[in-house]
Amino acid sequence: MLMPRQSSYPQHQMQPPQQGQQYEAPYAAAQMHMPQPSQHLISSLQSCVNSTAGCVQTMKEAIDTLEFAIQDHPRLMTVLKSQRHFDLVSQRDIESAREHVASEVRPHVEELCRRATAEIQRQDRRAVALKNKNESLQQRISNLRSIESHQSKLNPDTATSATAAAAMQETESQEQVELRKQLQKQRARLAQLKAKKETLLAKADVLEGEANAFL
Repeated sequence: MLMPRQSSYPQHQMQPPQQGQQYEAPYAAAQMHMPQPSQHLISSLQSCVNSTAGCVQTMKEAIDTLEFAIQDHPRLMTVLKSQRHFDLVSQRDIESAREHVASEVRPHVEELCRRATAEIQRQDRRAVALKNKNESLQQRISNLRSIESHQSKLNPDTATSATAAAAMQETESQEQVELRKQLQKQRARLAQLKAKKETLLAKADVLEGEANAFL
């Protein structure tokens, strides 16, 4: 009986399959027997995935918008705690109120302007009168000096008349000083009244402009 001939090359022994391959084999076989999904089902699933992604994106945008809206929450809480209340008023009511105020204020302003004008005119007349009086006193003093000089030339020994003339000149000088002071006061008063008149006229122009703007 012939024996089988052995090969001179080393023969590798067959290794048993690994444990993982043993577990995967049944699932692979079962997967091969499962029905394949149709193209319509895959398209529907893709649409669902796209819709879900769109919803997630919309939710993200909504969260970002909400976060931007409430980032000033502390200031909003302070504003909401305020007890002040504001009402809306129509333009017609505002115009009516402006006209009412203008109708009430205008007569008073015009009366003040009239009084200021009358006072300025009176002060002008008084200043002119004081100026004329000052000029007449100056002329009188000049005449007295000329008379005194003429008398001193005619009667050089009349000391009494010279003393009287000096006393009169001193009296006239004091009266002239008082008149100058009064004239300065009247001029200052006149300047104040003119400034007050200009202020009142400016206020009247402003009120008239505002009233005309809303008519």
